[in-house]
Parts: sequence; C-alpha cells; structure tokens
Amino acid sequence: MSIAEIQTELKKMTNSERLFVIEIATKLVRGTISEKPKLSLEEKRKKLKSSAESMLSEYSNNKELTEFGVLDSEVFLDA
Repeated sequence: MSIAEIQTELKKMTNSERLFVIEIATKLVRGTISEKPKLSLEEKRKKLKSSAESMLSEYSNNKELTEFGVLDSEVFLDA
C-alpha cells in the first residue's frame, strides 16, 4: 500500500480510529510490538522477586536511595 493510499484511507476513518492507527504505528517504530509471548503472573512475580532481592543490599547500604523515606512519617494536609 502506498502513502497516498494510506492517506486516503485515513481520511475515511474517525478520529478514534486514526488515533488507534497512530498508536500501532508508534509501537512499531519503537519496536515494542514483539513476537515474544507474555509472561504468566507467576513468571512476573518471580522476576520481580529476583529484582527486589538483587537491590536489597543497595537500598540497605545506600542512604541516598532512602533519604526521602524520612518523610513517610510526616503528616501532609491539603491546603
């Protein structure tokens, strides 16, 4: 299909349909549409657990990563 044909077809679409086409095209350009199968919930949990465990020592020893945690006990009120 040529660019001119695509433009002609886009003119026939609603704005909602055009936005959907833009979303798909953007994902293709970014390469986020892949052939990989999606992870199961259990696989996702395992990956998250592994990531959290690998960062545990960093968060335990690096105070720069946790310095805003001091604010957790502060009470914030809407003005």
